[in-house]
Amino acid sequence: MHILNLNTKQVTKNIDEINFNKDYHFIVCNPWELKFFKGALRLNNEVYKDCLSFDDKVRVNIFDEYIFFTLANFQICEDDLLLEEINIFLSEKFILIVLRRKNDIYKEVKQLMCETFYYKSNLTLSLFIIYSSILRIIISNQFENLEKIEEIILELEDDIINEVGENVSSKISHIRGICRNCVKNIRPLTYIIDTLLKDGMEFFSDDNPDNLYLEKEYEKLLQGLDLSIDKLYNFSLNTRELADKLLEIYSSKVSEKTNSLITKLTIFTGTAVPISIITGIYGMNFKYMPALTYVHGYKITIFVILLIIVTSFIIFKRKKFL
Repeated sequence: MHILNLNTKQVTKNIDEINFNKDYHFIVCNPWELKFFKGALRLNNEVYKDCLSFDDKVRVNIFDEYIFFTLANFQICEDDLLLEEINIFLSEKFILIVLRRKNDIYKEVKQLMCETFYYKSNLTLSLFIIYSSILRIIISNQFENLEKIEEIILELEDDIINEVGENVSSKISHIRGICRNCVKNIRPLTYIIDTLLKDGMEFFSDDNPDNLYLEKEYEKLLQGLDLSIDKLYNFSLNTRELADKLLEIYSSKVSEKTNSLITKLTIFTGTAVPISIITGIYGMNFKYMPALTYVHGYKITIFVILLIIVTSFIIFKRKKFL
């Protein structure tokens, strides 16, 4: 765990040094370390249990002391999609983010503790800025992973155009499944920001002038995030459409390959039919047939067959069937 005291600007890992009633804090921990903060921050028991177990549900809960926000983040690892739940608690005196493993988001959030741009005279506003920055880190991470998916799709498209391999169909199904999961996990973010904008205002709804100012700043930050999430969602839809087009390209290449095979079979048939007619005629068992006893009959027949083959080849070559 890492705890940043916004009053002293000091980072510590010792929870005994923390005064949650007096100072403002930015906390990063994993689900198993959350038990150290449950009592001091008065975390809801159901929310606490939810942080300990993984599910792919995205939700927002507005409590009296804090706002609880959870989402399913995704990462591309070796052409596969890994999902991870991220939980965030925001109050007027602390922000707590719960991450399950040390990934790129963990590193960037930890790096956020070393920056000083968010230190304002109003420390609650500083927490809002940190909250907005964390969401932007998550959105940026998902943009990067969508770009990786796009690169995989384009590489697969090149492979299909060059040659239709044996496992192409399963690869297309796999990447389409990844794209569908990305859209599925990003879509709820659009609704959640609307909920935070609408119901989250109740968190600051009183006549205190400071809270009215905080409410406006909170709304301004979330509106900026709303635009970013809309762009992220549109990007995910475009990526899914790109993956779906792989099926069209694959079907087109398979049809092209099939048509090429049929053309070759047609050429072979067109060449073989005249030869079959000749061999069929001279395979008849009539006693009296023209040239049946001719001394050069065999040679002439072979010559005619070769002439048919060569002539057919030249004609089909000129017609660009070969």
